[in-house]
Amino acid sequence: MCGVRIDRREQMARQTRADILSAARRLFAARGYAATSINDIAAEAGVAVQTIYARLGSKRGMLLALIDLIDEEARVGPLAEEVTSAATPLAALRAGVRVTRSFQECCGDVIEALFTAAGAEPELADAVAEGQRRHREGARITIERVQALRGLRNSVSPDRAQALFALSTNHEAWRELISSYQLDWDPAEDWLVDALSRALLAPQRQKRADHRGRA
Repeated sequence: MCGVRIDRREQMARQTRADILSAARRLFAARGYAATSINDIAAEAGVAVQTIYARLGSKRGMLLALIDLIDEEARVGPLAEEVTSAATPLAALRAGVRVTRSFQECCGDVIEALFTAAGAEPELADAVAEGQRRHREGARITIERVQALRGLRNSVSPDRAQALFALSTNHEAWRELISSYQLDWDPAEDWLVDALSRALLAPQRQKRADHRGRA
């Protein structure tokens, strides 16, 4: 019986933590990090302020905990495997774009809160830098797969290809496409894949891709 009670207490603690993070996520997205207080989050989550400190430590702790959820929610592992196992340069390029889309579609609100918060909380600048490093690493992996499949345009160096891919698929780029230009996610993904394939893929590969697209 004692083990059952402990399990139930643990489940309740996890649910409370999840409720707090969900409330923080909503408020950070709606109001911004700086304008959201611990009292606001406690009221939104229906818990005491002391409970928040006990579960997560601080507002900064909540944001860092939300960052930890990004990889899980965005299904980074399975999507990254699609990049490294792609059979064609175009498939590798699309898989790479889809990884970045999944980040933004699932967790763009968290990423935006993190970027905004870094200005108010210098300690979070390291978290932003790490996120940007991971994004560049994803670009490197994608372009290396394209190279391995002999699909990279001869006139484009791998470094420049990685830079263009990273710039075209970062948080600001997706935010512009979805929020400013009001594109849906599928058309935005297709447009990025088409533009990047024309800029980066070798002509013969591009022609084959165009032919398959029209078939």
